[in-house]
Amino acid sequence: MRKDRLVAVVRAAQNGHDIAYNVLVHHLRGAIFDVHRRKVSSRMTADDWYSDALTVLTKCVDKFDTVTPRAKFSTYFITALSNHAIDLVRSYYTAKANFEKSMVSEANDETGNLFNSGTDTYNPEHIYVLRDMLKTTQIANSPEFREVVLQLLGVSDTQPVITSRRFEQMQYRFKKAMQSAITT
Repeated sequence: MRKDRLVAVVRAAQNGHDIAYNVLVHHLRGAIFDVHRRKVSSRMTADDWYSDALTVLTKCVDKFDTVTPRAKFSTYFITALSNHAIDLVRSYYTAKANFEKSMVSEANDETGNLFNSGTDTYNPEHIYVLRDMLKTTQIANSPEFREVVLQLLGVSDTQPVITSRRFEQMQYRFKKAMQSAITT
């Protein structure tokens, strides 16, 4: 393996020298924008990508082994940057992202303006219809789900011990169930 000129600069950055990051960015700027052009230019502006690349650079500097490197730092950084770009593209096509896009697009009127498709919790008629729908929905069997629904509606007296990830899952399932109930 050829000698890596950036190892000393990476070591200096690991030791807290801020100027070392400027040197690294100077040497790697072309690679940053090359990965942007090849992988994410249609989804992300160059400025946003550049800030993401600086975050990846910081992580790479922290994790790079300067004593016994297995690859050049530039190769290590470009690989990490490419993997980050692939992760961004994959996240764009996840089922949850597609569902959220469909929910937003269906909440538009003919002119493209967003309108509120929520439930009026002060209207007894709407509350009755919603309760009736929830009674017949198979997903609403657990007391945890009931608490999440009450919390979503803003009428929960108790604060259930539900993790934010679990809350998001329940919220997603609730929206999906409501979407299928509305369209059928």
